[in-house]
Amino acid sequence: MIGFDIEHISRIKNEERLLEKIATENEIAYIAKFKNKKEKVATLWASKEAVFKCLNVTKENIAYKDIELSHLENGKPIILLHNEALMLAKGKTVEISLSHTKDIVGAVAILM
Repeated sequence: MIGFDIEHISRIKNEERLLEKIATENEIAYIAKFKNKKEKVATLWASKEAVFKCLNVTKENIAYKDIELSHLENGKPIILLHNEALMLAKGKTVEISLSHTKDIVGAVAILM
């Protein structure tokens, strides 16, 4: 399955409140390192939405925090699944690709 999401960075109005709702402690710590927090939060949001779509579930089925966006040492984004999301993946992994422009971020997630 493939999931895709695109977000306008300008739609992020209160990034701190959104982070409380959707982000793990590791994601919050990672985003805190950057000046362009709205872009990072929009990217996180798009990532999680793309994963929901590739798992063919909704936020009623799993929690946002069960999907974690992380990065390898070389900067490559990876998805870590926890709890119900991990069970729904049935032993498969989720690959993620992220992109952005000045105003828009996008994410593609593939269940492999």
